[in-house]
Amino acid sequence: MNSFSRRDMLKFLGVGALGSALIGRIGFAPQAARAQGAPAATPIAFFRFTLGAMELTVIRDAARQQDPSVLGRNAPEGGVAEVLKANNVPAPITTTFNVLVARNGDKTMVFDTGFGVAAGGALLATLALLGIERESVTDLVLTHLHPDHVSGALTDGALTFPNATYHYSQAEFDFVNGLPADSPLAGVAATNKAIFEAAGDKLKLYAPDTEILPGVTTIAAYGHTLGHTAFRFESEGQQMLHAVDTALNSVVSLARPDWHTAFDVNGALAAETRRRIFGEAARNGTRIFAYHFPFPGTGFVVAEGEGFRFIPIM
Repeated sequence: MNSFSRRDMLKFLGVGALGSALIGRIGFAPQAARAQGAPAATPIAFFRFTLGAMELTVIRDAARQQDPSVLGRNAPEGGVAEVLKANNVPAPITTTFNVLVARNGDKTMVFDTGFGVAAGGALLATLALLGIERESVTDLVLTHLHPDHVSGALTDGALTFPNATYHYSQAEFDFVNGLPADSPLAGVAATNKAIFEAAGDKLKLYAPDTEILPGVTTIAAYGHTLGHTAFRFESEGQQMLHAVDTALNSVVSLARPDWHTAFDVNGALAAETRRRIFGEAARNGTRIFAYHFPFPGTGFVVAEGEGFRFIPIM
């Protein structure tokens, strides 16, 4: 195992020596295949599939345990535990952090960056394993301000993807710059402002309902943060909705969409957004992808009871 190389890894997963597309397959890298300084505690996992002419790769940046109480700030006492028990989900819950990489034509697009190498994120190690050089990334799209989404945007103070355009929500940009110095989010805002400064003229602000990249359209999904944005992917008549943090858990957040999470800036608006986004996906039968759903985070939702149910697919 100590000599297990990238080429060996690709062969193990059924990929040729030239790194042919790994379509509809899931990959887990052994310990020795980790690279780029990723801590041993961060296992590498990725899943690649197609949407029309697009090639989509889900990279698991991290998986961490959380107290399930964060999922129901306004839930009745014992409500979250009751939903988990009814679905045979143990506590504490395991939350995954799934970064999406999309290739379409000459574009290589990364959606969010995870925690960064210093905090144990596996994004860069996985990109290296897949032969995707940081310099080849043309576009980085940041969905909202939270650290688990933006902390990897800078590495040692410099742009992680030096040749990329850094896309950021105009509404979130205004929110970040309007936060008072004594805000609980002041430290998070400082991290985001450092990204703005480092990006300089590479920073491009986006608005809702806009095709910001080929086949990628923004959707206002406000509430989790005041500029939180989801995305519609479309290619050759096929669609997928990237819900980002519209729901933080595939069981509780869907079964009880009106419950606010501890991380929602505006809980009522976040709940309204959840019903709108997942209601539309359920009615139209649209494939979804979510940042915190169990890896690889993609599948369908159906209306059920008071809310929805997630049906994972590979």
